[in-house]
Amino acid sequence: MSIELINEYKDQVKSLGEKVEELSKQLKDKDSKIKRQLILLEQKDREVDDIKEKFDKLKEEIIKL
Repeated sequence: MSIELINEYKDQVKSLGEKVEELSKQLKDKDSKIKRQLILLEQKDREVDDIKEKFDKLKEEIIKL
């Protein structure tokens, strides 16, 4: 009976190890997606800043007219 318990324990440990690997992979994938989205957000933020700067320059030119 103790051999059965040991084998069952080994199977559970193996199963849990596989689950940990699967969850770790999912976490890495999600982390990568978040990093890509953050990069895109930073690019859009710079674009907005550039547009605001152009807008302000045009506004000044219009005021001068």
